[in-house]
Amino acid sequence: MSKTYIIKTDSNNYSDFTISPKTAEQINTIYKKEAYVRFGCKRYYVNVKISEYIPDNVIVLSKDIVSDLNLPDYTSYEISVNKNEIIVGPYIGLLLKKQDKDFTGTCLKKLLIYAKDYSVLNGAIVIFALDKVDAANLLIEGFCYNPQLDSWQRGTFPYPSAIYRKIGLNDQWKNHFLSIMGDCVFNSHYFNKWYMYKWLSTSTTAGPHLPCTTFFSSCNDVLNMLKKFDKVYIKPASGLKGHGIVQASMNGNSIVLRYRDKAKNHETVLNNTDEACAYMDKRFTDREYIVQQGIDLLMYDEKVVDFRCVVQKNQWNKWECMAVFGRCGERGSVVSNISSGGTAFYGEELLKMTLLSSYERAKEVREGIEYLAVKACYELDECGINCGFLGLDIGVDVYGYLWLIEINNRDPCLLYALDVKDEELYYRLKTQPLYYAKYLAGF
Repeated sequence: MSKTYIIKTDSNNYSDFTISPKTAEQINTIYKKEAYVRFGCKRYYVNVKISEYIPDNVIVLSKDIVSDLNLPDYTSYEISVNKNEIIVGPYIGLLLKKQDKDFTGTCLKKLLIYAKDYSVLNGAIVIFALDKVDAANLLIEGFCYNPQLDSWQRGTFPYPSAIYRKIGLNDQWKNHFLSIMGDCVFNSHYFNKWYMYKWLSTSTTAGPHLPCTTFFSSCNDVLNMLKKFDKVYIKPASGLKGHGIVQASMNGNSIVLRYRDKAKNHETVLNNTDEACAYMDKRFTDREYIVQQGIDLLMYDEKVVDFRCVVQKNQWNKWECMAVFGRCGERGSVVSNISSGGTAFYGEELLKMTLLSSYERAKEVREGIEYLAVKACYELDECGINCGFLGLDIGVDVYGYLWLIEINNRDPCLLYALDVKDEELYYRLKTQPLYYAKYLAGF
């Protein structure tokens, strides 16, 4: 466990950073006379002083340092030293809302889940909204976790060392944070299903496991794909939770479209290609769509089955598959999503049910799913985006082959853990991104 310190404020304005001899030895500042302290994106020159009267777990800062750095003195900190820079932290920001007014009392209470591992994370954990970012002065108004009160305390703070963002940002904001903080904002870019396919289709590991995909420009893209495959899926490129997905297949000269709408399964039969083109070119023009090869996935009780892998980075910048959930769609549905009537299981449990095999075989397939998911995340890193938390949907076909169906990067859903009644796992998945943020913050 890392050594932690509490901050005490001295009434003088002499820019003194005072520590005990033991602390000076621990953080390798025994010979330093001057340095600068960094908290988040703010820095301040200090005089390094050593006093035998200071307890080993205390750092005494002159009030001018505390005031200029907007440093909360009610949290416990770790110290990291790099040459003449003394980093007080970790200082992690969570950009959770567009508007500060959405941080109601009830909301703040729910958000305490992010501080559940505070005794390990330490430092300043600040939640904030975009409308309280002062870009001119590089300040944010938000709420810092107070471990003494186990509550959020409103205040004004400098920009954090790392930001875990859970809202959309335009290019202007992305470039602003990049110019000030460097590549320490994650998930840095949202990407859709088409970009995922283009980026990973030539990759070594993930590429062979991607269903053939094309961009929807007209109904001809669907018709051409149906010449190669028995069925295809027309999906919104940026869709979520299975909404807007349509399965297309041929039945003689007719084209059959199956989809789910308003909690019901529907089927539309188009008698010829002219009728199909008139229908599709009108229906699929509201946004961007892809056309994806249909896979004969494992079924359970006539219900489609796939698996959601929750893959997150840890404090050492390594991807870990934290959970595999099985999803079993409603009978007759073309999607497996829980929000569309599906049911969640532990991945291994559903594998054993669908494969009708032993625990050892189910475990072997689950490990293969985890391996593919983690390798795909590393290959996604090579594409130049900073992600720390992804949800990968992987299917197993009737021959046992694994298919990477899509990657969710816009705040992937973690409620599957609650669906299988595993609150401990839910808490672990919610807090894990903060460990990667701690790494980005320099700890």
